[in-house]
Amino acid sequence: MSQKAETPKRRFDSASFIPAGETAELPLHPQLAEPVPGSKAALGMAAPIVLMPVGQMDDEILQLVSGPVEQVFARPIQIGTPLPVPKYAFNPTREQYHSAAILKRVEQSRSDDWSAAVGVTDLDLFVPEVPFVFGEADRSTRSAIISLHRMRSTLGSAPSRQDVLRRRFVSELIHQMGLIKGLAHCPNNRCVMFQSTSVQDTDKRGIQFCANCRKRLVLHN
Repeated sequence: MSQKAETPKRRFDSASFIPAGETAELPLHPQLAEPVPGSKAALGMAAPIVLMPVGQMDDEILQLVSGPVEQVFARPIQIGTPLPVPKYAFNPTREQYHSAAILKRVEQSRSDDWSAAVGVTDLDLFVPEVPFVFGEADRSTRSAIISLHRMRSTLGSAPSRQDVLRRRFVSELIHQMGLIKGLAHCPNNRCVMFQSTSVQDTDKRGIQFCANCRKRLVLHN
């Protein structure tokens, strides 16, 4: 049998990461090029990212995440019309909701003049291959769905729990928007584009792009 050649390990620019224990409110801005005033690109800069509550949602948490995401993608955040509890997506065997079915409804609700539509829910989401998912995105329709169900903390005071939820939500929202913008999952677990399978992953990756993903985001825009 022939021996498979080893794939060389990739090196990452760790200078763009926040060291563990430090706090930074905002991700590094990708410094998107300024469009020509009056051009289609300039008009597109005003296209909002619309967050659509799915089922019962606390509007306060939706408002809390707007600032960081607006800075990263240079788009305003708006709160859209809520969608009802998606009974059509409920799987009684798993007692969870199928994310792809809800994502389809979010896609159908997106307006052409939006930069993206992101459904946000407190319901527990799944896809058949894995126990649960934090979110799912479809680049072709500029739509995503995010679940806060497993992001909540039970430790600490109410304000500290709210802050933990906000940070995890911001991380997942930036991650899903990155997928919509054409980025792929990143193998670097300190990059916001790393695919999180636990809240520990989410906390570790934080809200920053690594240098490679930040560069690709600029190119895609």
